[in-house]
Amino acid sequence: MTWDFLPQYGPLLAQATVTTIALSISSLVGGGLLGLAIALGRILGGSVLNASLAAVVDLVRMVPLLVQLLLWYLGLSAMGIRLDPFTASVIALSVNASGFISEIIRGAVVAVSKGQREAALPVGLSRAFSVMNIEIPQAIPAITPALIGYYIGLIKDTSIAYIVGLLELTRTGSYIANEHFRPIETFLVVAAIYFALCFPLSRLAPVIDRRMRRAGLAQERLVA
Repeated sequence: MTWDFLPQYGPLLAQATVTTIALSISSLVGGGLLGLAIALGRILGGSVLNASLAAVVDLVRMVPLLVQLLLWYLGLSAMGIRLDPFTASVIALSVNASGFISEIIRGAVVAVSKGQREAALPVGLSRAFSVMNIEIPQAIPAITPALIGYYIGLIKDTSIAYIVGLLELTRTGSYIANEHFRPIETFLVVAAIYFALCFPLSRLAPVIDRRMRRAGLAQERLVA
């Protein structure tokens, strides 16, 4: 294996890494906000709204992410709405993420002791106030590690933006490999960059969980 062709592509790989990080963060924020809205709708809405949103979540989670991206990018283009690759990728990843994040939030909130809700309602607090100000804050210790774990997967999922022409890490690696016919060396470097992005996060989640347990913020407050 030879590596002498790679240094000249350092700036290009750095830019691709920035694009990958920007795409993953934008998608996490978009998916988080939409996922929170869905979770609140399922918790606070009636049975009809809960069932409707549950069906939407199932649809988003069961359809392959690549298919969703192509629908947003090519489908909207066919209707005269043209999105650039980055925007289409953010929308597709955000919508897909919302289905998973909504379940993370909803599951953590539902796991909060029923006594918390039962104590809030008799004193005149609304169900919405109880969820937003009592239950969700107590569910954060359960949400945080799961959200970090999901974000690790989201970073890797950004590689599907390759298919719509976005110059993120995977497509940039493919370009370099095709230029020099050195796929092994090139994608070993790309893999190392993905590892460098994801590994610290994989170590962060259990650290946060342990600290919350020591502080009494986890487990004790979440009682099925």
